[in-house]
Amino acid sequence: MKYTDIQLKQALAQMLPETYAWYVNPQFPSQATLRVRTTGYEVLDTELLHLCWLVEETLMPSKRLDYVGELMDNQGLDLWQRYHATWQQRVQALCKVKGIEI
Repeated sequence: MKYTDIQLKQALAQMLPETYAWYVNPQFPSQATLRVRTTGYEVLDTELLHLCWLVEETLMPSKRLDYVGELMDNQGLDLWQRYHATWQQRVQALCKVKGIEI
């Protein structure tokens, strides 16, 4: 299934520590963003890969193998390409392994 970046960012927010939050401005709900809770700063697209890494670090060893398998099998990446997975591919694989619905 093809997910939008907004859907994937919202799913990523569910997996992140409480430092990050999904923010929806009631006046402009279509402009929802992932923000740093303590400062209110919007998370930049260039930071999303790092946030995926933060979630990856929380995986137990057995789940790490599931995650790698998910990247390779369902995201269609080979052994080398999995190191270069996009944040979108990583979020989808993390959601599958952690049982989070997008």
